[in-house]
Amino acid sequence: MKKTLLALTVPALLVAGSASASVSLYDQDGTQVTMSGAAEVQYYRSAPNDIADQDATLRIDDGDLALRVQHEVNANLYALGAIELAIGEKTKNSGSDASGTGDVTNDGLYVGLGGNFGEITFGRQLAIIDDAGVGVDIELKDTAGVSYEDTDMDQYIKYRFNGEQFWAGVGYNIAQKTNGKKNDELLEVAAGVPFGDFEVRGYYGDYKNEQKAAEQKAWDLEFVYAKGPIYVGALYGQSDKGNNNDVQTWELAGSYTLDKNTFGLGYAQNTGDTDAQKAVNIYANVAHQLTANTRAYVEISHEDVKAADKKGLGYVVGMEVKF
Repeated sequence: MKKTLLALTVPALLVAGSASASVSLYDQDGTQVTMSGAAEVQYYRSAPNDIADQDATLRIDDGDLALRVQHEVNANLYALGAIELAIGEKTKNSGSDASGTGDVTNDGLYVGLGGNFGEITFGRQLAIIDDAGVGVDIELKDTAGVSYEDTDMDQYIKYRFNGEQFWAGVGYNIAQKTNGKKNDELLEVAAGVPFGDFEVRGYYGDYKNEQKAAEQKAWDLEFVYAKGPIYVGALYGQSDKGNNNDVQTWELAGSYTLDKNTFGLGYAQNTGDTDAQKAVNIYANVAHQLTANTRAYVEISHEDVKAADKKGLGYVVGMEVKF
């Protein structure tokens, strides 16, 4: 999942890579134009790749470019528009003689209105449930942990409110019918309440796609403590995909920031009635902030996949540069 900022903490952001950075291109007469971007490359081998006896790869994990425009309508209202591009993330050089220039895809294009009442946006954008989770994993939580069916929406209406006492959001993706069957339909609700250094938050998503015969109702409840360099998060969630495919998820994660280094550790477990629903993931990582918007990191992960009756070890070494 591609994380955005919503009531998350600084220590977790340093490990998870969600800290924001942007460059102001224009700010005058009530108009603001900002641009942000990221480039991230990794030497990567996941636990499933270990189980499948596949080599580690040098891969482009992240290439982003985003442009946001905001116009002040009056003292209590602004209009906004955003264009977000994913660059070179899908093309993979899988052979020694492979070559490619990558690809450019539009994964965000939306408009909206905002003010003291919150912000409402329309168009191609991430669902709020993309922010769900308490983990401090960088890359290698593959087989266990909270997961919603889909978070990338094309016809999405999303409302968010961030107040001093609580934050809340709701969203709906308008499904389109083809040959009598609808595509992506998602209803989501999320909210969080801070109590000093603690925060309690919850997410719910109801997803259906008749064309793919896919559905999921899922929720999770999260508890977070963040004070100074210390971050601790705990989560419990449930997911129902129909046909007795019920999964329960537990997660526990923590991080500690010392100077420019953040040390993270996490555990995630999925359980259910069948082996296909059972998995355990344990991971640890260290991220070093070279500058405010540049970090290098290493992470290892051990996964126990009951369906395959196999265990695997994953590792990643990477670097991310943002602006």
